[in-house]
Amino acid sequence: MKVVEKDRIISGMLRDEYQRCQEMVSELERSASALPKGSLQQRQKCHKENEYSYYFLKYREGSQSVSKHVAEKDVEAVKEGVALRKKYEQQIKGFKSRMAYLKKILGSNV
Repeated sequence: MKVVEKDRIISGMLRDEYQRCQEMVSELERSASALPKGSLQQRQKCHKENEYSYYFLKYREGSQSVSKHVAEKDVEAVKEGVALRKKYEQQIKGFKSRMAYLKKILGSNV
């Protein structure tokens, strides 16, 4: 853009914002990698007039679907972790779209 090319202050501010977005994305990705991925599922089974329910975490590893049992005492922690991971992924998506926009404005000055 003409304004960015002419005004060094605006160009510097936009580059700083782009760098801040990069740092936020890397920090959010690092935080999200420590959280459980996938979705928490509950299944109920009937066996001889008794009904049992259990929780499991379902996610993909490559092309395979993986189901991992979650103990009853850990259900709340896993539920919170999955929700937090989804929140982080939404924030990462927002920062990446902002970075694409800034890159378009800055052109080759990134």
